[in-house]
Amino acid sequence: NGHQADYQLIDRQAGHLLDMINQLLDLSKLEASRLTLIPHPTNLNSFLKELAGPFVALFESRQLTYRYTVPIQPIWVAADQDKLTRILSNLLSNAAKFTPAGGEVQFSAHIEDVQTDTLFLRVVVQNTGIGIPAHQLPHIFDRFFQADSSATRTHEGTGIGLALVNELVDLHGGATNVESTEGQGTTFTVRLPFSRTAEEQESEKPVPQRPVTLHPVPSTKPKLTGQKQLLIIEDNADLRGFLVDCFAQNYHTLEAGNGTEGLRQAVEHLPDLIISDVMMPGMNGVELCRRLKTDERTSHIPIVLLTAKADTESKLAGLETGADEYLTKPFHRDELLLRVKNLLENRQKLRERFSRQLVVQPAEVAVTSTDEKFLQKVFALLEANLSNADFDVMLFSREVGWSQTHLHRKLTALLGQSANELIRTFRLKRAASLLDQQHGNVSEIAFSVGFSNPNYFTKCFRDQFGCTPTEYARRQVVSNVGE
Repeated sequence: NGHQADYQLIDRQAGHLLDMINQLLDLSKLEASRLTLIPHPTNLNSFLKELAGPFVALFESRQLTYRYTVPIQPIWVAADQDKLTRILSNLLSNAAKFTPAGGEVQFSAHIEDVQTDTLFLRVVVQNTGIGIPAHQLPHIFDRFFQADSSATRTHEGTGIGLALVNELVDLHGGATNVESTEGQGTTFTVRLPFSRTAEEQESEKPVPQRPVTLHPVPSTKPKLTGQKQLLIIEDNADLRGFLVDCFAQNYHTLEAGNGTEGLRQAVEHLPDLIISDVMMPGMNGVELCRRLKTDERTSHIPIVLLTAKADTESKLAGLETGADEYLTKPFHRDELLLRVKNLLENRQKLRERFSRQLVVQPAEVAVTSTDEKFLQKVFALLEANLSNADFDVMLFSREVGWSQTHLHRKLTALLGQSANELIRTFRLKRAASLLDQQHGNVSEIAFSVGFSNPNYFTKCFRDQFGCTPTEYARRQVVSNVGE
Protein backbone atom coordinates (compact mmCIF):
# COMPACT_ATOMS: atom_id res chain seq x y z
CA ASN A 1 0.00 0.00 0.00
CA GLY A 2 0.97 3.67 0.01
CA HIS A 3 2.60 3.42 3.44
CA GLN A 4 4.81 0.43 2.63
CA ALA A 5 7.86 2.59 1.87
CA ASP A 6 7.41 4.41 5.19
CA TYR A 7 7.20 1.12 7.08
CA GLN A 8 10.35 -0.14 5.38
CA LEU A 9 12.13 3.11 6.26
CA ILE A 10 11.07 2.77 9.90
CA ASP A 11 12.20 -0.86 9.96
CA ARG A 12 15.63 -0.05 8.51
CA GLN A 13 16.22 2.89 10.81
CA ALA A 14 15.03 0.92 13.84
CA GLY A 15 17.57 -1.76 12.94
CA HIS A 16 20.36 0.80 12.56
CA LEU A 17 19.36 2.50 15.81
CA LEU A 18 19.20 -0.77 17.72
CA ASP A 19 22.64 -1.77 16.46
CA MET A 20 24.08 1.63 17.39
CA ILE A 21 22.51 1.53 20.85
CA ASN A 22 23.89 -1.95 21.46
CA GLN A 23 27.37 -0.85 20.44
CA LEU A 24 27.19 2.24 22.66
CA LEU A 25 25.99 0.09 25.55
CA ASP A 26 28.89 -2.28 25.01
CA LEU A 27 31.33 0.65 25.06
CA SER A 28 29.83 1.98 28.29
CA LYS A 29 30.00 -1.49 29.86
CA LEU A 30 33.63 -1.80 28.82
CA GLU A 31 34.35 1.52 30.51
CA ALA A 32 32.69 0.29 33.69
CA SER A 33 34.43 -3.10 33.45
CA ARG A 34 31.01 -4.75 33.36
CA LEU A 35 31.35 -6.39 29.96
CA THR A 36 32.76 -9.89 30.18
CA LEU A 37 33.30 -12.73 27.76
CA ILE A 38 30.70 -15.50 27.79
CA PRO A 39 32.35 -18.36 25.88
CA HIS A 40 30.51 -21.28 24.34
CA PRO A 41 31.84 -24.26 22.38
CA THR A 42 32.18 -23.01 18.82
CA ASN A 43 33.30 -24.58 15.57
CA LEU A 44 35.37 -21.75 14.08
CA ASN A 45 35.12 -23.24 10.60
CA SER A 46 31.31 -23.13 10.56
CA PHE A 47 31.14 -19.88 12.50
CA LEU A 48 33.42 -17.97 10.11
CA LYS A 49 31.67 -19.30 6.99
CA GLU A 50 28.25 -18.33 8.34
CA LEU A 51 29.49 -14.87 9.28
CA ALA A 52 31.47 -14.03 6.13
CA GLY A 53 29.05 -15.54 3.61
CA PRO A 54 26.04 -13.21 4.04
CA PHE A 55 28.22 -10.19 3.26
CA VAL A 56 28.33 -11.28 -0.39
CA ALA A 57 24.97 -9.58 -1.02
CA LEU A 58 26.09 -6.35 0.64
CA PHE A 59 29.28 -6.10 -1.39
CA GLU A 60 27.52 -6.99 -4.63
CA SER A 61 24.97 -4.21 -4.04
CA ARG A 62 27.88 -1.78 -3.84
CA GLN A 63 29.57 -3.18 -6.95
CA LEU A 64 32.55 -4.58 -5.02
CA THR A 65 34.51 -7.78 -5.54
CA TYR A 66 34.47 -9.82 -2.32
CA ARG A 67 36.63 -12.86 -1.53
CA TYR A 68 36.80 -14.71 1.77
CA THR A 69 38.94 -17.57 3.05
CA VAL A 70 38.25 -19.57 6.22
CA PRO A 71 39.76 -22.75 7.72
CA ILE A 72 38.62 -25.96 6.04
CA GLN A 73 38.87 -28.35 9.00
CA PRO A 74 36.55 -28.11 12.03
CA ILE A 75 38.29 -26.32 14.91
CA TRP A 76 36.53 -26.24 18.26
CA VAL A 77 37.21 -23.42 20.71
CA ALA A 78 35.48 -21.65 23.58
CA ALA A 79 34.33 -18.36 22.02
CA ASP A 80 31.92 -15.55 22.83
CA GLN A 81 30.07 -15.68 19.51
CA ASP A 82 28.23 -12.39 19.95
CA LYS A 83 31.38 -10.36 20.60
CA LEU A 84 33.37 -12.14 17.91
CA THR A 85 30.53 -11.37 15.48
CA ARG A 86 30.68 -7.69 16.43
CA ILE A 87 34.43 -7.54 15.85
CA LEU A 88 34.40 -9.17 12.43
CA SER A 89 31.14 -7.63 11.18
CA ASN A 90 32.33 -4.13 12.03
CA LEU A 91 35.57 -4.71 10.13
CA LEU A 92 33.68 -5.91 7.05
CA SER A 93 31.12 -3.10 7.25
CA ASN A 94 33.92 -0.58 7.55
CA ALA A 95 35.58 -2.01 4.44
CA ALA A 96 32.30 -1.69 2.52
CA LYS A 97 31.97 1.97 3.45
CA PHE A 98 35.50 2.90 2.44
CA THR A 99 35.85 0.96 -0.80
CA PRO A 100 34.77 2.71 -4.02
CA ALA A 101 32.64 0.94 -6.62
CA GLY A 102 34.78 -1.44 -8.63
CA GLY A 103 37.09 -2.06 -5.68
CA GLU A 104 37.92 -5.26 -3.85
CA VAL A 105 37.53 -6.54 -0.28
CA GLN A 106 39.27 -9.65 1.04
CA PHE A 107 38.50 -11.47 4.29
CA SER A 108 40.91 -14.19 5.39
CA ALA A 109 40.99 -16.17 8.64
CA HIS A 110 43.83 -18.49 9.66
CA ILE A 111 44.69 -20.51 12.75
CA GLU A 112 48.14 -19.88 14.25
CA ASP A 113 50.26 -21.15 17.16
CA VAL A 114 48.16 -24.24 17.80
CA GLN A 115 49.04 -25.73 21.19
CA THR A 116 47.46 -28.30 23.44
CA ASP A 117 45.12 -25.89 25.20
CA THR A 118 45.19 -22.68 23.15
CA LEU A 119 45.40 -21.30 19.64
CA PHE A 120 45.28 -17.92 17.90
CA LEU A 121 42.83 -16.81 15.24
CA ARG A 122 44.35 -14.32 12.81
CA VAL A 123 41.82 -12.37 10.71
CA VAL A 124 42.84 -9.97 7.95
CA VAL A 125 40.34 -7.62 6.27
CA GLN A 126 41.86 -5.82 3.30
CA ASN A 127 40.25 -3.33 0.93
CA THR A 128 41.42 -1.32 -2.06
CA GLY A 129 40.75 2.39 -2.25
CA ILE A 130 42.05 5.78 -1.27
CA GLY A 131 43.63 4.59 1.98
CA ILE A 132 44.00 6.50 5.25
CA PRO A 133 46.42 9.44 5.62
CA ALA A 134 49.37 8.60 7.87
CA HIS A 135 48.56 11.37 10.34
CA GLN A 136 45.09 9.90 10.91
CA LEU A 137 46.16 6.31 11.57
CA PRO A 138 46.89 6.88 15.30
CA HIS A 139 43.28 8.06 15.76
CA ILE A 140 41.52 5.42 13.69
CA PHE A 141 40.28 3.55 16.79
CA ASP A 142 39.20 6.70 18.66
CA ARG A 143 35.50 6.96 19.40
CA PHE A 144 33.51 9.02 16.87
CA PHE A 145 36.61 9.51 14.70
CA GLN A 146 35.94 9.26 10.97
CA ALA A 147 38.83 9.13 8.52
CA ASP A 148 38.87 11.81 5.83
CA SER A 149 38.06 9.66 2.83
CA SER A 150 35.52 11.83 1.07
CA ALA A 151 36.82 10.92 -2.35
CA THR A 152 35.57 7.36 -2.06
CA ARG A 153 33.30 7.02 0.90
CA THR A 154 29.64 7.52 0.11
CA HIS A 155 27.90 5.72 2.99
CA GLU A 156 27.13 6.97 6.44
CA GLY A 157 28.90 6.03 9.65
CA THR A 158 29.17 7.03 13.29
CA GLY A 159 32.79 6.47 14.23
CA ILE A 160 31.72 3.88 16.84
CA GLY A 161 32.42 0.58 15.07
CA LEU A 162 36.23 0.57 14.99
CA ALA A 163 36.45 1.88 18.55
CA LEU A 164 34.31 -1.05 19.68
CA VAL A 165 36.41 -3.48 17.62
CA ASN A 166 39.59 -2.33 19.33
CA GLU A 167 38.15 -2.51 22.83
CA LEU A 168 36.53 -5.91 22.29
CA VAL A 169 39.82 -7.27 20.97
CA ASP A 170 41.51 -5.91 24.10
CA LEU A 171 38.86 -7.67 26.18
CA HIS A 172 39.91 -10.94 24.50
CA GLY A 173 43.56 -10.22 25.27
CA GLY A 174 44.25 -9.94 21.56
CA ALA A 175 45.84 -7.33 19.32
CA THR A 176 44.62 -5.04 16.54
CA ASN A 177 46.76 -3.53 13.80
CA VAL A 178 46.03 -1.27 10.84
CA GLU A 179 48.22 -0.51 7.85
CA SER A 180 47.31 1.83 5.03
CA THR A 181 48.86 3.29 1.91
CA GLU A 182 47.22 6.32 0.38
CA GLY A 183 46.01 5.57 -3.11
CA GLN A 184 46.16 1.79 -2.59
CA GLY A 185 44.07 0.67 0.37
CA THR A 186 43.90 -0.41 3.99
CA THR A 187 44.53 -3.65 5.90
CA PHE A 188 43.13 -4.43 9.36
CA THR A 189 44.61 -7.39 11.22
CA VAL A 190 43.11 -8.89 14.37
CA ARG A 191 44.79 -11.64 16.42
CA LEU A 192 42.67 -13.35 19.07
CA PRO A 193 43.57 -16.12 21.56
CA PHE A 194 41.08 -18.94 22.22
CA SER A 195 41.00 -21.93 24.53
CA ARG A 196 40.57 -25.23 22.75
CA THR A 197 37.56 -27.32 23.68
CA ALA A 198 36.14 -30.73 22.87
CA GLU A 199 33.66 -31.04 20.02
CA GLU A 200 30.10 -30.35 21.17
CA GLN A 201 26.76 -29.58 19.59
CA GLU A 202 26.74 -25.94 18.61
CA SER A 203 24.22 -24.30 20.88
CA GLU A 204 24.38 -20.84 19.48
CA LYS A 205 25.00 -19.44 16.05
CA PRO A 206 25.96 -15.91 15.21
CA VAL A 207 23.29 -13.66 13.85
CA PRO A 208 24.60 -12.39 10.54
CA GLN A 209 24.65 -8.66 10.13
CA ARG A 210 21.64 -7.39 8.23
CA PRO A 211 22.80 -5.80 4.98
CA VAL A 212 22.17 -2.09 4.59
CA THR A 213 19.87 -1.23 1.71
CA LEU A 214 21.11 1.68 -0.37
CA HIS A 215 18.77 4.26 -1.83
CA PRO A 216 19.73 6.57 -4.68
CA VAL A 217 19.18 10.30 -4.23
CA PRO A 218 15.71 10.95 -5.64
CA SER A 219 15.39 13.49 -8.40
CA THR A 220 14.33 16.94 -7.27
CA LYS A 221 10.95 18.29 -8.30
CA PRO A 222 10.78 21.41 -10.46
CA LYS A 223 10.85 24.62 -8.46
CA LEU A 224 7.58 26.50 -8.24
CA THR A 225 7.60 30.27 -8.58
CA GLY A 226 8.03 31.94 -5.20
CA GLN A 227 9.07 28.77 -3.37
CA LYS A 228 12.03 29.04 -1.04
CA GLN A 229 14.89 26.70 -1.88
CA LEU A 230 16.44 24.45 0.77
CA LEU A 231 19.66 22.45 0.46
CA ILE A 232 19.71 19.29 2.60
CA ILE A 233 23.14 17.76 3.23
CA GLU A 234 23.06 14.37 4.96
CA ASP A 235 25.11 11.23 4.29
CA ASN A 236 22.42 8.86 5.59
CA ALA A 237 20.16 8.22 2.60
CA ASP A 238 17.11 7.35 4.71
CA LEU A 239 17.35 10.43 6.92
CA ARG A 240 18.02 12.61 3.90
CA GLY A 241 14.88 11.24 2.28
CA PHE A 242 12.91 11.87 5.47
CA LEU A 243 14.08 15.50 5.60
CA VAL A 244 13.15 16.02 1.96
CA ASP A 245 9.67 14.65 2.68
CA CYS A 246 9.32 17.03 5.63
CA PHE A 247 9.88 20.10 3.46
CA ALA A 248 8.68 18.96 0.03
CA GLN A 249 5.18 20.39 0.38
CA ASN A 250 6.22 24.01 0.99
CA TYR A 251 9.79 24.26 -0.28
CA HIS A 252 11.89 23.32 -3.27
CA THR A 253 14.62 20.96 -2.05
CA LEU A 254 18.12 20.17 -3.26
CA GLU A 255 20.09 17.21 -1.89
CA ALA A 256 23.72 16.33 -1.25
CA GLY A 257 25.16 13.15 0.27
CA ASN A 258 28.35 14.69 1.71
CA GLY A 259 29.92 18.00 2.66
CA THR A 260 31.99 18.40 -0.49
CA GLU A 261 28.98 17.99 -2.77
CA GLY A 262 26.95 20.22 -0.45
CA LEU A 263 29.52 23.01 -0.73
CA ARG A 264 29.48 22.76 -4.52
CA GLN A 265 25.69 22.94 -4.68
CA ALA A 266 25.54 25.82 -2.20
CA VAL A 267 27.87 27.93 -4.35
CA GLU A 268 26.09 26.96 -7.56
CA HIS A 269 22.46 27.42 -6.44
CA LEU A 270 22.71 29.86 -3.46
CA PRO A 271 19.73 28.28 -1.64
CA ASP A 272 17.63 30.25 0.83
CA LEU A 273 18.63 27.93 3.71
CA ILE A 274 20.89 24.93 4.33
CA ILE A 275 20.26 21.97 6.66
CA SER A 276 23.37 19.88 7.24
CA ASP A 277 24.43 16.92 9.32
CA VAL A 278 27.58 17.45 11.40
CA MET A 279 29.13 13.97 11.35
CA MET A 280 29.83 13.23 7.69
CA PRO A 281 32.74 11.58 5.88
CA GLY A 282 35.30 13.95 4.42
CA MET A 283 34.18 17.51 5.07
CA ASN A 284 32.04 17.50 8.22
CA GLY A 285 29.21 19.91 8.92
CA VAL A 286 31.24 22.28 11.10
CA GLU A 287 33.93 22.70 8.44
CA LEU A 288 31.25 23.11 5.78
CA CYS A 289 29.59 25.83 7.86
CA ARG A 290 32.91 27.63 8.35
CA ARG A 291 33.61 27.65 4.62
CA LEU A 292 30.14 28.85 3.71
CA LYS A 293 30.13 31.64 6.29
CA THR A 294 33.55 32.96 5.25
CA ASP A 295 32.75 32.94 1.52
CA GLU A 296 31.16 36.21 0.34
CA ARG A 297 28.99 34.31 -2.12
CA THR A 298 27.32 32.16 0.56
CA SER A 299 27.86 33.97 3.87
CA HIS A 300 24.26 35.22 4.00
CA ILE A 301 22.67 31.75 3.84
CA PRO A 302 21.14 30.57 7.16
CA ILE A 303 22.51 27.19 8.26
CA VAL A 304 20.88 24.62 10.54
CA LEU A 305 23.23 21.92 11.86
CA LEU A 306 21.92 18.50 12.93
CA THR A 307 24.03 16.22 15.10
CA ALA A 308 23.96 13.24 17.43
CA LYS A 309 26.50 15.02 19.65
CA ALA A 310 24.57 16.78 22.38
CA ASP A 311 27.50 18.03 24.47
CA THR A 312 28.01 21.76 24.96
CA GLU A 313 31.48 21.75 23.40
CA SER A 314 30.19 20.35 20.10
CA LYS A 315 27.30 22.81 20.07
CA LEU A 316 29.62 25.76 20.69
CA ALA A 317 31.94 24.56 17.91
CA GLY A 318 29.02 24.69 15.49
CA LEU A 319 27.71 28.05 16.65
CA GLU A 320 31.18 29.60 16.62
CA THR A 321 31.46 28.91 12.90
CA GLY A 322 28.29 30.92 12.31
CA ALA A 323 25.58 28.26 12.37
CA ASP A 324 22.17 29.87 12.90
CA GLU A 325 20.59 26.84 14.59
CA TYR A 326 21.96 23.65 16.17
CA LEU A 327 19.59 20.73 16.75
CA THR A 328 20.49 17.39 18.32
CA LYS A 329 19.18 14.07 17.03
CA PRO A 330 16.59 12.81 17.58
CA PHE A 331 14.81 16.06 16.79
CA HIS A 332 11.09 16.82 16.65
CA ARG A 333 9.88 17.29 13.09
CA ASP A 334 7.62 20.22 13.98
CA GLU A 335 10.43 21.98 15.84
CA LEU A 336 12.71 21.76 12.81
CA LEU A 337 9.96 23.05 10.51
CA LEU A 338 9.28 25.97 12.85
CA ARG A 339 12.94 26.92 13.21
CA VAL A 340 13.41 26.90 9.44
CA LYS A 341 10.25 28.99 8.99
CA ASN A 342 11.42 31.53 11.59
CA LEU A 343 14.88 31.85 10.07
CA LEU A 344 13.45 32.52 6.62
CA GLU A 345 10.92 35.01 7.99
CA ASN A 346 13.64 36.89 9.87
CA ARG A 347 15.68 37.19 6.68
CA GLN A 348 12.63 38.49 4.85
CA LYS A 349 12.10 41.15 7.53
CA LEU A 350 15.69 42.32 7.08
CA ARG A 351 15.12 42.68 3.35
CA GLU A 352 11.87 44.59 3.88
CA ARG A 353 13.52 46.91 6.38
CA PHE A 354 16.22 47.72 3.86
CA SER A 355 13.68 48.46 1.14
CA ARG A 356 11.95 51.01 3.43
CA GLN A 357 15.16 52.79 4.40
CA LEU A 358 15.88 56.10 2.71
CA VAL A 359 19.59 55.95 3.49
CA VAL A 360 21.45 52.70 2.89
CA GLN A 361 23.05 51.38 6.08
CA PRO A 362 24.99 48.19 5.39
CA ALA A 363 25.69 47.47 9.05
CA GLU A 364 21.96 47.33 9.74
CA VAL A 365 21.15 44.76 7.08
CA ALA A 366 24.25 42.59 7.36
CA VAL A 367 24.03 39.36 9.31
CA THR A 368 27.69 38.40 9.47
CA SER A 369 30.93 40.34 9.27
CA THR A 370 31.52 38.76 5.87
CA ASP A 371 28.19 40.13 4.64
CA GLU A 372 28.95 43.54 6.09
CA LYS A 373 32.30 43.68 4.30
CA PHE A 374 30.61 42.63 1.07
CA LEU A 375 27.96 45.36 1.38
CA GLN A 376 30.58 47.95 2.23
CA LYS A 377 32.39 47.02 -0.98
CA VAL A 378 29.14 47.13 -2.96
CA PHE A 379 28.10 50.53 -1.64
CA ALA A 380 31.60 51.93 -2.14
CA LEU A 381 31.35 50.92 -5.81
CA LEU A 382 27.92 52.51 -6.12
CA GLU A 383 29.20 55.68 -4.48
CA ALA A 384 32.27 55.85 -6.71
CA ASN A 385 30.11 55.45 -9.82
CA LEU A 386 27.18 57.56 -8.66
CA SER A 387 27.38 60.05 -11.55
CA ASN A 388 28.50 57.47 -14.13
CA ALA A 389 25.49 56.90 -16.40
CA ASP A 390 27.31 53.99 -18.07
CA PHE A 391 27.67 52.05 -14.82
CA ASP A 392 25.39 49.06 -15.42
CA VAL A 393 25.05 45.49 -14.16
CA MET A 394 27.85 44.25 -16.41
CA LEU A 395 30.35 46.77 -15.02
CA PHE A 396 28.99 46.25 -11.51
CA SER A 397 29.58 42.47 -11.58
CA ARG A 398 32.99 42.94 -13.19
CA GLU A 399 34.06 45.32 -10.40
CA VAL A 400 32.80 42.92 -7.72
CA GLY A 401 34.59 40.05 -9.46
CA TRP A 402 31.56 37.78 -9.80
CA SER A 403 29.32 36.62 -12.61
CA GLN A 404 26.12 38.59 -13.14
CA THR A 405 24.12 35.54 -12.02
CA HIS A 406 25.96 35.18 -8.71
CA LEU A 407 25.75 38.90 -8.00
CA HIS A 408 22.03 38.89 -8.74
CA ARG A 409 21.41 35.92 -6.43
CA LYS A 410 23.52 37.33 -3.60
CA LEU A 411 21.91 40.78 -3.65
CA THR A 412 18.42 39.34 -3.99
CA ALA A 413 19.00 36.99 -1.05
CA LEU A 414 20.64 39.62 1.15
CA LEU A 415 18.74 42.78 0.23
CA GLY A 416 15.71 41.68 -1.72
CA GLN A 417 16.82 43.59 -4.82
CA SER A 418 18.57 42.64 -8.03
CA ALA A 419 21.79 44.36 -9.04
CA ASN A 420 19.94 46.61 -11.49
CA GLU A 421 17.31 47.51 -8.89
CA LEU A 422 19.98 48.28 -6.31
CA ILE A 423 21.83 50.65 -8.65
CA ARG A 424 18.60 52.52 -9.37
CA THR A 425 17.44 52.55 -5.73
CA PHE A 426 20.80 53.77 -4.48
CA ARG A 427 20.78 56.65 -6.97
CA LEU A 428 17.19 57.63 -6.29
CA LYS A 429 17.70 57.68 -2.54
CA ARG A 430 20.79 59.80 -2.98
CA ALA A 431 18.77 62.11 -5.24
CA ALA A 432 16.11 62.44 -2.55
CA SER A 433 18.81 63.33 -0.04
CA LEU A 434 20.16 66.03 -2.39
CA LEU A 435 16.65 67.41 -2.89
CA ASP A 436 16.27 67.58 0.89
CA GLN A 437 19.41 69.69 1.04
CA GLN A 438 18.34 71.78 -2.01
CA HIS A 439 21.56 70.93 -3.89
CA GLY A 440 20.59 72.22 -7.36
CA ASN A 441 17.54 71.83 -9.56
CA VAL A 442 15.96 68.57 -10.67
CA SER A 443 17.97 68.26 -13.91
CA GLU A 444 21.28 68.92 -12.15
CA ILE A 445 20.52 66.38 -9.46
CA ALA A 446 19.44 63.82 -12.09
CA PHE A 447 22.78 64.10 -13.88
CA SER A 448 24.72 64.02 -10.60
CA VAL A 449 23.22 60.64 -9.68
CA GLY A 450 23.81 58.99 -13.06
CA PHE A 451 20.56 59.67 -14.97
CA SER A 452 21.31 61.09 -18.43
CA ASN A 453 17.61 61.60 -19.20
CA PRO A 454 15.72 63.89 -16.75
CA ASN A 455 12.34 62.58 -17.94
CA TYR A 456 13.35 58.98 -17.18
CA PHE A 457 14.69 60.17 -13.82
CA THR A 458 11.32 61.74 -13.02
CA LYS A 459 9.49 58.53 -13.93
CA CYS A 460 11.78 56.36 -11.76
CA PHE A 461 11.54 58.84 -8.88
CA ARG A 462 7.74 58.77 -9.01
CA ASP A 463 7.78 54.96 -9.00
CA GLN A 464 10.06 54.96 -5.95
CA PHE A 465 8.51 57.74 -3.84
CA GLY A 466 5.01 58.24 -5.26
CA CYS A 467 5.62 61.81 -6.38
CA THR A 468 7.77 63.76 -8.84
CA PRO A 469 11.13 65.22 -7.77
CA THR A 470 9.64 68.72 -7.95
CA GLU A 471 6.72 67.76 -5.71
CA TYR A 472 9.11 66.02 -3.31
CA ALA A 473 11.34 69.11 -3.09
CA ARG A 474 8.30 71.36 -2.54
CA ARG A 475 7.07 69.17 0.32
CA GLN A 476 10.46 69.26 1.97
CA VAL A 477 10.55 73.07 1.74
CA VAL A 478 7.09 73.30 3.31
CA SER A 479 8.14 70.85 6.00
CA ASN A 480 11.28 72.83 6.79
CA VAL A 481 9.30 76.09 6.96
CA GLY A 482 6.82 74.46 9.29
CA GLU A 483 9.64 73.49 11.61
